[in-house]
Amino acid sequence: MTKIHILLVLSIFLLYSCYSREQTEASFIQVESLLEEHPDSALQLLQTLPTLQELSHKESARYALLLARATDKCEKSLLPCDSLLNLALRYYDDDEKERAVALLYKGRLEIEINSPKEAITHLQEALTILKDYPKEIEIKRHTLSSLGNLYFDVNYYDEAFKAYRELYKCCITDKDKSVALNSFSLYYCTQDQKDSAIIIQRKALDYALDSGDSSMISISEFNLSISYDEFEEADSALYHARNAIKWFPQGKIPGSYYGHLGSLLYERGENKDSAIYYLNKNLEDTKNIAGRGAVLLSLYDIEKDLGNYKAASAYLEEHVEILDSMYSTEQYSEQQQLINKYNIKIHIREEQIKEQHRLQLIITLFIFSCLLIILFYQYHINKRKRIQLLYQQNLKQTQYKLSLTQTIIEDNQSIISLLQEEQRNLKQDQANKIDEIQERESTIERLRQEKHELRNWLFTQSDIYKRIIALSKQEVSDKKAMKVLTNAELKKLQKTIFEIYADYISYLQKKVSQVDRRRYFISLPK
Repeated sequence: MTKIHILLVLSIFLLYSCYSREQTEASFIQVESLLEEHPDSALQLLQTLPTLQELSHKESARYALLLARATDKCEKSLLPCDSLLNLALRYYDDDEKERAVALLYKGRLEIEINSPKEAITHLQEALTILKDYPKEIEIKRHTLSSLGNLYFDVNYYDEAFKAYRELYKCCITDKDKSVALNSFSLYYCTQDQKDSAIIIQRKALDYALDSGDSSMISISEFNLSISYDEFEEADSALYHARNAIKWFPQGKIPGSYYGHLGSLLYERGENKDSAIYYLNKNLEDTKNIAGRGAVLLSLYDIEKDLGNYKAASAYLEEHVEILDSMYSTEQYSEQQQLINKYNIKIHIREEQIKEQHRLQLIITLFIFSCLLIILFYQYHINKRKRIQLLYQQNLKQTQYKLSLTQTIIEDNQSIISLLQEEQRNLKQDQANKIDEIQERESTIERLRQEKHELRNWLFTQSDIYKRIIALSKQEVSDKKAMKVLTNAELKKLQKTIFEIYADYISYLQKKVSQVDRRRYFISLPK
């Protein structure tokens, strides 16, 4: 009865486990469907999933990627995803596209904590993996965008230019092209190339208008305004600054847009009340301490110029308070830097262990490749030996046939001699003997022809013949550049000919000697 209870409990546990995994998979699919349009809902759904202890390694790695994507799309800090991204990086292999996604968000996290060197390393590794996945355009586009912005922030302008150029190639929609060109134009701004910067930003604005995305149109107008301001074209800068606010969806206009418009109005020295209004709108929206300090200083200058010393003094006091707060924040950041350094050391140690594993894998692959090469060469050597052995066998058979043919020829020659002798003695059988002689002679001729063909075939099977054929196929314009037989090959040719055509050469020599003797007797004086 106890065993039955145990089996029942195990069955219930397995059923629950399978049901739980099915629920998790369904939740993951739902999160992926919400990510693009409703990232905040996707993030809330992820937070309701089981704890990592209840998930498998595969589910945990997938959860980490989904959480990082949702967090990033909601424009929240990626710091809570740090340990999860490390888990995903340990799980996915070096050649998996999921690892590239993990490296993308790990790089963005490093950018967030001001570790540009580590961020560049992660983003470059992600791009290396994505070379094997040409269809993953979206991941590559986000990676190039982050890498290009990071290069720009650390003043690697040429590298940023290359990254933005590759980013533009990955863009498909008009909105994406507008984003890429806006980034692209930053390079020309740093090089003080006014015409190129303005042309590209206007093209970015055209793409934004084609896309119909009001936020993107507003961003393009804002970038144009900043460029015109840097190139000291105040009227154009003011025109595009107002357009930027006009196009941005109401209720979502960033404070920096108001602040930029207020600063332009103040610099032109006109309508200072409007400048104060827009700077105050910026102050209401800006939470960044350094940004608030700059706005307060501008408001102080304007109020002082207007003679409103009380208001100017209030702005100055708040500005001083922010400076004190920034000083205390810097002290805190020093402690945070120590923590980050420790985390970086741990990360470097993990990378060193991975590098050792990679080295071991490379050595194993190298040894395996060497073994394959040795087996390949051994196979070819054995094949060559088999061909050589077959050639020797064919040579022996041909020589045997030649010898047998020669014997038959000699026998027929003996018979012809006997028949000729009989012909002289027996004239009455002359006609029959002549026919037999002709038949024998034709047989001899046929056998000689066969023998000649066998010799020729044997010669064509030799290595020197193949060498001659290879040389005859040369195609060169300069005859001096043509390759010819070497002395060693000429000797080998002579030796081969003498071995194969020995009896034929002997026969020709006899013929030549007979002709010479006849010529000698003919030339004797009568």
